[in-house]
Amino acid sequence: MLEIEAPGDRAERPWWRQRWGTLVAGYVLAAGTGILFALWMQSEGDWTRGLPWERALMQRIHTPLPPLVDALMLVFPWFGTNITLIPGVVLIGWWLWVKKGQPHLAMRLAIVQLGSYVLNPLLKELFGRTRPDMYPLRGWFGWSSYPSGHAIASISVLMTLAIILRRVNGWRWPFFVIIPVMLASLYSRTYLGVHWPTDVIGGALVGAVWLAATMYAFRNGDTHARPPSS
Repeated sequence: MLEIEAPGDRAERPWWRQRWGTLVAGYVLAAGTGILFALWMQSEGDWTRGLPWERALMQRIHTPLPPLVDALMLVFPWFGTNITLIPGVVLIGWWLWVKKGQPHLAMRLAIVQLGSYVLNPLLKELFGRTRPDMYPLRGWFGWSSYPSGHAIASISVLMTLAIILRRVNGWRWPFFVIIPVMLASLYSRTYLGVHWPTDVIGGALVGAVWLAATMYAFRNGDTHARPPSS
C-alpha cells in the first residue's frame, strides 16, 4: 500500500536526508562557476602570464602602502586561510553544538568549511595556473594560482559565520568586522603579488555560489535546532 508522507514527517528527518541533494548540486554549481569563468578568461588571451588588463591593474595595486598598512596586508590573509579557519570552525562548532544547543547550525558551518576546502584544490588541479611573475611573492601561498582559496573561504565561511552569530545571539557587529577584513584579505592577495586579479574574482564567484547554495539548503534550519539549554 502506498504511504503518503505527512507534512510534519519531513521536518523529523535528519538534515542529511533533507539536504544532501541540494548541497551536492550547490557544490557542482560552485565548481562549474569556477570552471566556466576560467575558460572564459583563457579565451581572452594569454591567461597563463596574465591578461594585459591584469598586468596593468597589478602595477597600479602594487604601489607601496605605508609601513603599518603594508604589515596589515600580510596579516589579513590569515583570516581567510584553512590553516586558521579549520581550527576556528571546530571550536565554534563545538560552542554551537554543546553550549548553544544548535547542532544544526554547527553542521552547517562544518559543511560550508568542508566544501570551501575541497573546491579550492579541485580547481587548482584542473587549471594549474602559474603564480604572477611581476613582483616577489610575499606572505602565505601554496599550489597553483587559480583560484584564490582565500577568496573562496573568506566569502563562504566568514559570511556564514556572521550569519550564524546573528541568528544565535542577535549580533550585528560580526558583519561590520568580517566584511572589511574579507575585502582587505581579497585586496591583499593581489597587492602581495601572489594572485592575478582573475584568481581573486574567480574565487569570489565560487565562494559566493557556495554560500548561496548552503544558505538555500539550510534555509529552514531554525526548525531543526533544539532550544538552547538554560
